[in-house]
Order: sequence, then structure tokens, then C-alpha cells
Amino acid sequence: VAEAFKVLEEMERQGMTGDVVTYNTAMDACAEAGDVAAAMKVLGGMRRQGIAGNVVTLNTVMKACAKAGKVLEALKVLEEMGRKGIAGDVVTYNTAMNACAKAGKVEEVMKVLEEMERQGVAGNVVTYNMAIDICAKAGKVAEAMQVLEEMERKGIAGSVVTYSTVMNACAKAGKVDEVMEVLEEMERQGIVGDVVTYTTAMNACAQVGNVAKAMQLLEEMGRKGIAGNVRTYNTVMNACAKAGNVAEALKLLEEMARKGIAGNVVTYSTA
Repeated sequence: VAEAFKVLEEMERQGMTGDVVTYNTAMDACAEAGDVAAAMKVLGGMRRQGIAGNVVTLNTVMKACAKAGKVLEALKVLEEMGRKGIAGDVVTYNTAMNACAKAGKVEEVMKVLEEMERQGVAGNVVTYNMAIDICAKAGKVAEAMQVLEEMERKGIAGSVVTYSTVMNACAKAGKVDEVMEVLEEMERQGIVGDVVTYTTAMNACAQVGNVAKAMQLLEEMGRKGIAGNVRTYNTVMNACAKAGNVAEALKLLEEMARKGIAGNVVTYSTA
């Protein structure tokens, strides 16, 4: 950041006027350092020189605000863009959403998403993953499901993270049927799950004592070549233990040993 200011000051001493790229570069250095005050100072200098900013300029300032957790400042920059007739892009809105998400502001994230849609800016998988994640963290399962459905309606391909996040939200709310529905939808979309996906589904089964389904999912993982981890086995063993199926839990402990998966305190207290 100090170097960026030195370059700008030297240019001014030499009577040289920078252009929008010069100032954007200096602001980006401030943004990377999360120094909002410095970024705003550069923006002020740019205005004094009569240099019109562009979408990159304001996106960069918003990035600085997001990194520093300055939600209100980020939203003010978004409003300023609108007043000046500067059309935002997907980066603009993703950055604003990221600032709100980091601060746990669920309503603000959804408002930014709505504004993005009103402005006709197409979101991407990152956009929707952020919205789903903040809803999931807030326990808003219905909203997370709605965002997923909206993605699918718009033809935006989700990722394994997208579906795993929705499944985790459903599992935490004890919505086992919904977990399985999301897993099935994921498979219909041709997305291969990972260890997190399957462990989440198994955890949902364990919560309601559905040992057979948890075991089925563990076998399915094996067939697909997805390696389980200690949490995977702990989850299925917990389901067995709750159902009083000690023999099956011990078999899983042996399977872990064969596969070289080291148990932990949870493993042995469960078995």
C-alpha cells in the first residue's frame, strides 16, 4: 500500500496525471491489504483529478470493504454505482454479497441477490453458493432450497459444494427425506458427490436411526471409489450403536483398520 501511494505522489510531483488504470491499480493494492481508508483516499484523489471511475474502480473499493468486513460501506458503494449510472457486473454483486455474508447478514445477502436480478445481471454458481451457504448457516432451510430451485430453473449448474451445503442445512434441521431428495437430484444432474456429501447424508440417517440406509450409502461410496474418512465411519457406527447393533459397529471398526483409517476418541467411545 505504501508503495502504491509513493508512485501516485511521485507522479503528481512530476506533473503527470494518472488514468483510471493507474488509480485502479493503486486501489487494488489497498484492497488486497484490506485497507479501506487507503482505498477511499485513492478514490478521493482520482475524483480531484477529474478522472471518471468505471466498474473496476468501484468493484475494487467494494473488495476492500468486504475484506475489512465493512458491510455498510460496501452497500454504499453499490448505491453510488447506481446513482452514477455505472452498471455493475457479476463481480460487483458477488463482492457485495460476500461482504454481507461474512458479517452474517442474511437479509442483506438476499436483497443484493434480488437487486442483481432486477438489474438483469446473471449470477453464477459462486453467487448462488453464497446465498445458499448464508441461508444454511442461519438455519433457513426453505430459503436454501428455494435458491437451489432458482438456480436449476435458470440453468445454472450447481457444484458438489452447492448440493452438499443444502444437504447439510436439511440434515441439521432433521429433514432426512429432503437430504435424500437433494442427493438424488444431484445425481440426476450428473454431479458426483464427495466424502462430505455422503457423510452428510449418512449423518441424517443416523439422526433418525436408519442404519440400513446409512450402510447402503457407505457401500455406494465404495462402489463409486469415494474414500471414507474417520468422520464417515464414526457417523455410521453411531447409527449402529443407537440401534443396538454392536456387532455391525465392530465390523466397521475392523474395516477402518483394514483401510488404514485411524480412529479417534469418538470412534472408540462409539464402538
